[in-house]
Amino acid sequence: MSLFYKIMPPLAGLLKHFPKQVLTIHFRKFYHRKLQNPPESFYDKVYWMSLNQDNPLWARLADKYLVREYVTERCGEGLLAKLYGVYDSADEIDFDALPKSFVIKTNNGCASNCFVKDKDNTDLEMIRKQMAKYLKYPYGALSGERHYGKIRPKIIAEEYLVDHSHPNAALDDYKFYCFNGVPTYCFITKNRILNTHKMQMMMYDMNWKPLRSSFIDSSRLVEIPRPSAFEEMKSIAAKLSEGIKFVRVDLYEVDGKVKFSEMTFTPGMDVGFNEEFLLEMGKKIDLK
Repeated sequence: MSLFYKIMPPLAGLLKHFPKQVLTIHFRKFYHRKLQNPPESFYDKVYWMSLNQDNPLWARLADKYLVREYVTERCGEGLLAKLYGVYDSADEIDFDALPKSFVIKTNNGCASNCFVKDKDNTDLEMIRKQMAKYLKYPYGALSGERHYGKIRPKIIAEEYLVDHSHPNAALDDYKFYCFNGVPTYCFITKNRILNTHKMQMMMYDMNWKPLRSSFIDSSRLVEIPRPSAFEEMKSIAAKLSEGIKFVRVDLYEVDGKVKFSEMTFTPGMDVGFNEEFLLEMGKKIDLK
C-alpha cells in the first residue's frame, strides 16, 4: 500500500474538523481570493450553504446509490442505468456475476469509477484493488464538502451506457443548473477523457443560446446541436430539483432516451466561469 493511503486516514480525521479551511485552499487555487462574507458570488453561496446548513438531503442525493430511490420516486426507474451489484468491500465483488461490460464505482466521491468494456480482456484483480483504494479515499474530508463525509461508502456496479451513434466516444454530459426547481442553465461537456478534466464544453440557456461570454477562456468551447430530448431533460431536471435552493442535475441522452447521471450540490470550480457570470448565478440563490 502506498504511503499516501497509510497517512490518509489520520489526515482525513484531522481535516474533517476544518472544512472551511480546506474549502478556502481549494477556492484560492482557482479564484485567488478568500471566500466572501457575506457571500454574493455563486461558489461563495454554495460553499456557505455547505458550511452553515445541515441538510441531510444533500448527503442522500449526492449518494450515487441512495439517489436511485429518489429518482425512481419522482421520475420512474426507466431513467436509471441498470444496477448489477452493491458491495460494502472490494472483496465482495463477484465479477463472474457481472455482464461483459459494466461501470463500477464508489457512491461517495468524484472520478472514483472504472469503465469495463470487456471483462474478458480486463485485469479484474487490478480493478478490485483500485476500487478498494477508492473506497478508503475520504473525499469529503479532503475536499471540504461535509455532505460527502456523511455518505456510507459502498461500491456499485451499473450498466455501461453507450450511445450507438457514437459507440466509441464518451457520452455528452448535460448538467442542468437548477435554482428552486427551475432549470436555468445547461452546461455541456463533450469528448471528455474519462477520469480527467480534459474536455470540450459550452454553457447554454434554456432556449439553447450559447453563453460564450460566461467563460474566462474560450479555447475549450464548442457548440453542439440541441439534443432531441432537451425539453424532456428540462422537465426531469425540474422534477428532481423541486424544493432545493440549488442543485446541478446531470443527465445523458442515450440513443434518443434520457438517462440519469448524478446530482451535485457543490460543483467543481475548474470549469472556468468568469466572475460576472458567477455573480449572475449567485443572485439566483436566496440564502434568507
